[in-house]
Amino acid sequence: MNIYYNNTIKVDDEVLKEYSKRWKKPKVMTDEVETSKKENNVIDFYRPKGAQIEALYELKKCRMEGYDRGLVVAATGIGKTYLAAFDSKEFEKVLFVAHREEILKQAEETFKNVRPYDSMGFFNADIKDTDKDIIFASVQTLGKEEYLNEDCFSKDYFDYIVIDEFHHAVTERYMNIINYFKPKFLLGLTATPERLDNKDVFELCDYNVVYELRLKDAINRGYLVPFHYYGIYDEVDYSNLPIINGKYKEEELEKVLMINKRADLILRNYLKFNKKEQ
Repeated sequence: MNIYYNNTIKVDDEVLKEYSKRWKKPKVMTDEVETSKKENNVIDFYRPKGAQIEALYELKKCRMEGYDRGLVVAATGIGKTYLAAFDSKEFEKVLFVAHREEILKQAEETFKNVRPYDSMGFFNADIKDTDKDIIFASVQTLGKEEYLNEDCFSKDYFDYIVIDEFHHAVTERYMNIINYFKPKFLLGLTATPERLDNKDVFELCDYNVVYELRLKDAINRGYLVPFHYYGIYDEVDYSNLPIINGKYKEEELEKVLMINKRADLILRNYLKFNKKEQ
């Protein structure tokens, strides 16, 4: 009994969360997984994996606790867009906002894989869909005040809103969207929530960081492959460049950086080190 009372702990959500943060995938397990992947010819259907499962649990839990918005911080490669698609399945009308068209197109493909029976459309400079189940919107377009009104969308039209690259959300057009719509849940996604201008991204999600998995932890747990990087000596002389408000003058900086000699140096080293990795 002494061993039981003095050397055991109650395994609850907090204990499991801390264990999850510290756990590292053993090398032998990694080798076994790689071997099984080569031997397995079964088609893999779209379903949450690894960190996505953890994040989905935390998102559901936070909504049960009454939160109507939250932030997921996860390294690139974890599958944040798939996470959003899986998490959105219990909501009927979804808005996905991003700042680049290529992100919107990739997001559409992801949501199609997870929600194949929902109608999907775009709201950007060329297309103005307003009657689809899931809409992928360019922040540059939807963020204009001329579109944030009852003629396009009512404030409660969307049940679920995803803001990709959420560290940009403090800018005006993102804020126009966030302040106008009243969804049942708003999800922010980013790998880098800290900004150099010190603007508070976390405030926009009521400081509710639902789930966090940074690059180092993602690699340690086997979700991402480790990487090597090499430093190359840069012969550029920065001492004579004018500095304005703590930054090099952009035009002068481009002149010393955008030269063939420097580009050739980068290419030569890339080819040399790339051969070592093969």
